[in-house]
Amino acid sequence: MQDRLFRGNIEPSIDELLNDPIAQLLRKRDRIEVDDVLVTVERAKAALRHRCRTRDCFEVVA
Repeated sequence: MQDRLFRGNIEPSIDELLNDPIAQLLRKRDRIEVDDVLVTVERAKAALRHRCRTRDCFEVVA
């Protein structure tokens, strides 16, 4: 992951971020499971999609 982090303005994937050793240690310390993070990400994406449907939105939310 280190080699491609932000190279050419490419952001790391969620899998790369979740598998990062520091992120793993922080989740362990905070007692947060990977599934908790993924559910939160999906909820945020759904909220953004809803916002884009109800307002003028120029960004694509995957």
